[in-house]
Amino acid sequence: MSWFSSFRLIQSSFVRALVILAVAAPVSFGQPRPQPQKAESFANLPLYQSLKEFHLAGEAPANNVVLERDRVKMTFQGTFYFESPIEGRVRGAVFIGKGRVHADPPGDAFEKGYVQRMLHAPALDSTFKTAVLRFSDDTMEALGVTQTPTSRPPGRARHLATKFSPHLLHDTGANVLARIVVSILNQESPGFFCAEFDGGSRGRFGLILDYQARLPEAHFGLDTGEKGLFFAYDQILYRPDVWMAFYSRKDYQRGTSENPNVFALARISNYDMDIDLRHGLRTIKLKAHMRVTALADGVRAIPLVINEDLDADYNFRRDRGMHLTGAYLADGERIVAIQEPWDGGVTLVLPKPVAKGQVFEPILDFKGEYLLHSNMYALTNFPRRDTWYPRTVPLYPTTFDLTFHHSKGTLVASIGSRIVQKRTRDGKMLTEWRMDMPVRLATFVEGYYTVKTQEAQLINGKEVGLENYSLLLEPNNDFTLNEMANCVRFFSFLYGPYPYSRLGALNFWYFPGRRSLPTIVILPPEFSDSRDIIFHNGRDISSQWWSSFITWRSYRDQWLFEGLAQYSALLYTKVRLTLGDERFMITLMYQDLVASPGTLAGLGPGHTVDVGPIIMGRRLSTRETYGVWDALVRDKGALVIRMLHFLFSNPATGDDSAFFVMLQDFFSRYCNHVASTEDFIAVANAHFADTPIAKEYKLKDLDWFFQQWVYSTPFPSYGLSYSITRRPNGSAIVHGTIVQKNTPNQWMMPIPVLARFGHGKTVTRIVLASGPETQVNLAFPYTPRTIRLDPQQWVISQKTTTTKMPRKIGSQSK
Repeated sequence: MSWFSSFRLIQSSFVRALVILAVAAPVSFGQPRPQPQKAESFANLPLYQSLKEFHLAGEAPANNVVLERDRVKMTFQGTFYFESPIEGRVRGAVFIGKGRVHADPPGDAFEKGYVQRMLHAPALDSTFKTAVLRFSDDTMEALGVTQTPTSRPPGRARHLATKFSPHLLHDTGANVLARIVVSILNQESPGFFCAEFDGGSRGRFGLILDYQARLPEAHFGLDTGEKGLFFAYDQILYRPDVWMAFYSRKDYQRGTSENPNVFALARISNYDMDIDLRHGLRTIKLKAHMRVTALADGVRAIPLVINEDLDADYNFRRDRGMHLTGAYLADGERIVAIQEPWDGGVTLVLPKPVAKGQVFEPILDFKGEYLLHSNMYALTNFPRRDTWYPRTVPLYPTTFDLTFHHSKGTLVASIGSRIVQKRTRDGKMLTEWRMDMPVRLATFVEGYYTVKTQEAQLINGKEVGLENYSLLLEPNNDFTLNEMANCVRFFSFLYGPYPYSRLGALNFWYFPGRRSLPTIVILPPEFSDSRDIIFHNGRDISSQWWSSFITWRSYRDQWLFEGLAQYSALLYTKVRLTLGDERFMITLMYQDLVASPGTLAGLGPGHTVDVGPIIMGRRLSTRETYGVWDALVRDKGALVIRMLHFLFSNPATGDDSAFFVMLQDFFSRYCNHVASTEDFIAVANAHFADTPIAKEYKLKDLDWFFQQWVYSTPFPSYGLSYSITRRPNGSAIVHGTIVQKNTPNQWMMPIPVLARFGHGKTVTRIVLASGPETQVNLAFPYTPRTIRLDPQQWVISQKTTTTKMPRKIGSQSK
């Protein structure tokens, strides 16, 4: 169920989207901001209007017609009804008859397993009785049929044509007609293709082939360059289920996919936004003035996203989302902007193509019931998600100037620094926030807060201003401020100085995703040093380093940053409380990994850790593997980082400084940038070669480590059976065998063996376990009392055991 399902008692009010159309040209800076102009109708954009009408004017028999699009094969036996040509080309067709669609999953193990879990079959194979095709590519030519004019296509065909776009808008928020407009006006090659199939063995489902990767990233979160996907709307989850995702065949042939940035059309370098919160508890009125730079030549249409991650639960995207009320340039001339009621975006259509590097300034006005209102402690309002203002895809860092109009007695907290806070003539409040350092996202919260401040001094002498926003009904104490100061100093010491001059905290348990954004964190409203509170504080504040200063390149890299933040919370818990508290949290993480994955019908088979490699990020959580994201991306991610900590340490001395030197290097290289798993591996490899473990076992890099623990799924068990041979001089040799189970034969892992002697003395030795069995012969100057294999669980394992065999008495001879 979606995160806002608990708000079932919220009464819906219908704020419909308007579609704004006009004609204008790019303008320069320095113009006074005009008032919004009156909206116009769709009639002024014939291209979009024609696509929306989907007028069927031709038909052709389909006698075993085969259409192949990338890895997808479609077979048709029946009749096609074709759309009237638009700007000289047919852009759509309706099929009625019998057909079949087939697609094999990509060759890697995860994609095959993913399709098997979702479809309970090795490939996508389905019959269908109807299909609707929309395209800007050469599909018409590829069909190879000859159409004849028809003035009266069947009512069923007209009904299918009418329902196609509304289906996709409701299910996904993707406006495929606007996508085709972008494709046509920007002269994309190859073009765009999508289809909806129904009436067959798998019911209604869709296919998108987008070779510029725009819709897969904007509306399905597939931001590593995936070009195609099959999906179906889930009536229980109120969102589309992705059945299969894949790169293009050319990508697979090259062995690498194109970075979606190569297809970017525009970049927003600054937002100057006016946010009016005075029109009811849930209403936002937004004026977004954007400085936009074209990133390609000949750009005529630019898609933006807004509301894209609001799903269809209680019609939230349609009724509560931010909907367009005006669109114009900074000189007051209106521009074409397309947004439908269910739209997860806005498409800007410029009057003429712009050149690469050209700057223009659109201003978009929105209104929506986008605020969540809470009476949990006092009146508090905050955006439902981070998708409350228009953004480009891919998302680039930008600066923000944010002006808030709000009620008397309330305070607004946001990112950056507060520039102005004053009473206005009407008795209301005006607050301005500015973020001068480019960041990716902005958020805010309005509430009846009191603010306490404190300065935290870092070891380099820099002072960071701390602000704690406490709700009025809470006692105003210094616990959270002291926690913030502790964390900022601790993580600045470990990873590098906190780059901003300010950090603000909101005391609130419920906030969408509890996501830490630059200079603002959401901390639980508690005032005790309980284990959970300390852990949450450590994770959320460390996220300033591991998602705000640096963020993930794509969903495949999110495990790294979530894992670093989660592991940082473990380190902070150990320092702030005790080693036992850290161990307790680690035990909980292991319990999450061995638990059965949830499905919408109950518990699924196997362990959560078996679902898939953590490199697959959000795609690990589906209707068949419900709720596994936390366990895999956060918990296993943290345990993988913890293993790296072990590998970078010196077993003889316990010195682990090399680990933090490596993280500091990674942080300094990518601060204020995105980073990928591969970027992190390169930094880790550069440092690992000089570590004692690497030198002892001649390990040149960590590629093997990441391949095992990040790109694959084995969940090993380790066992050590040993005996001790005592020598006449008092020394001893531990003979044994380490067994690795549930792993491939080539699996290897350095693993610690701890020997305990009298008076609390311990010695740690590292054994490189390689293959199913590894022989162990460890010499000690004294006879150990006990031997334990990895007692601190540095190495991820389902089970680790140590068994002592009968003692051997050594020879009395010299």
